[in-house]
Amino acid sequence: MNIDLPEIEVDKIEDLVLADKVIQLLIVVEAVLEQNRQLQKRVQQLEAEVARLKGRPRKPHFTSSDRSVSRKLLGNKSEWNKSSKKDKIEVDQEVELAEVKECECGSREFRILRTREKIVQGIIIRRNNIVYRGKEKQCIACGKVHNVQIPGEIKGYEFDSELRSWVSFFKYECRMTYPLIYDFLTGIGIKISTGQIANIIMENSDKLIPAWTHLKIWAIKTAKYLHSDATGVKRKLHGSGKIINQHVHFVGHKFLSVFKITKRYNSAEIERILGKRGVRRPYISDDASPNGERLEIKDKQLCWWHEIGLYLKLEPIIRMNKKVLEEVLEELWRFYEKACRYGRDPAECLKSELADLFIKLTNKSTGYKQLDKRLCLTRSKQERLLLFLQYPWLPITNNEAERGLRKAVIIRKISGETKSKQGDRALERHLSVMHTARKQGLDVFQTLHGLLLGDLSPFVLTAKKLT
Repeated sequence: MNIDLPEIEVDKIEDLVLADKVIQLLIVVEAVLEQNRQLQKRVQQLEAEVARLKGRPRKPHFTSSDRSVSRKLLGNKSEWNKSSKKDKIEVDQEVELAEVKECECGSREFRILRTREKIVQGIIIRRNNIVYRGKEKQCIACGKVHNVQIPGEIKGYEFDSELRSWVSFFKYECRMTYPLIYDFLTGIGIKISTGQIANIIMENSDKLIPAWTHLKIWAIKTAKYLHSDATGVKRKLHGSGKIINQHVHFVGHKFLSVFKITKRYNSAEIERILGKRGVRRPYISDDASPNGERLEIKDKQLCWWHEIGLYLKLEPIIRMNKKVLEEVLEELWRFYEKACRYGRDPAECLKSELADLFIKLTNKSTGYKQLDKRLCLTRSKQERLLLFLQYPWLPITNNEAERGLRKAVIIRKISGETKSKQGDRALERHLSVMHTARKQGLDVFQTLHGLLLGDLSPFVLTAKKLT
């Protein structure tokens, strides 16, 4: 809603009583316009709900970058320079190029000027069906029967271990649906069904229980601090088609990702996921109600980006209030920059400066009612917003959890709902193992394959730790 209001220069009004009345009038106008804006949003929500109940298609939503207050860009990004990739590419095969043996003049003596080398990356995707044959024999002398020894990794399976690992990789790392995996495999000559693909996923999920349990207990126990967040996920019951609303939780840090699906999102569920040792670690999150006072964690740090985002949601209409909001945002971003600098170099003088700056900023009275209320709410969170002054190594944003949940959100958008409890467990186990492997700098497929075969210990997922 855009309303052109006449610009009134209050500072130039000589009558102080009149100037004060004008300011009070502008405050009332801003409050009325804010109420009108909220009513318009409510009307739009109700119209969308009516359209949904009538089965009408949802209107397209386009996010706009035209905001009343734009976010300030922080810091200077380092320039990107292209470097040679030859030292980073692993070579699997070497081919000697044909060289001239004799010159046209008849000479066989040459001087080497330089050696040419070119790396070409490629991939081999082909069917590899194997027939295992063997003869069962019976001893003529004693009658003992000697059976053929089938390799353990294929015993009881129709597909080899590598194909079974690729199915999980396609599903949770490449985010392919069952029909897409089916099309890919049948396209190269594999005889398989979507039901068999689902069964492979469930079998692999059971084999990842030791690795997921290791992350859930040992990795959280030894963590220096933990990020946490949650997002919605649904389960569609097979047969009835009933939809159950659930939540997928992320708990982790720079080298760890643990996912867990629960029916509820509250403090008790978070404590259950963290465990007795996890609740003793400093905890970074947003200020949603499950992360509030009921959460039995002593050291809790709020995300500063979430906090500043609450100010960016204010949409003043009167120019005077817009100017005040811009000034406050400038001070908030300045505080954020200094807080980041404190994390890199925790000087005692900067610590005192940040504490004083926070008190000065949140005690400011601007005359813009919504902004003053927001500053008061920020002041009430002082203990949780300034915990990083006590632990300088503690991150002041919850971006690690936001990025961690991105994979689960993308899978939810592509594949839709899970179909059973086993599907929930498969999602959380595969994402935990594969996301952690990537953070640890491991080859994701080889790590997954090794864990499924039992050739790798789950401790490979916790080799790198926070120091």
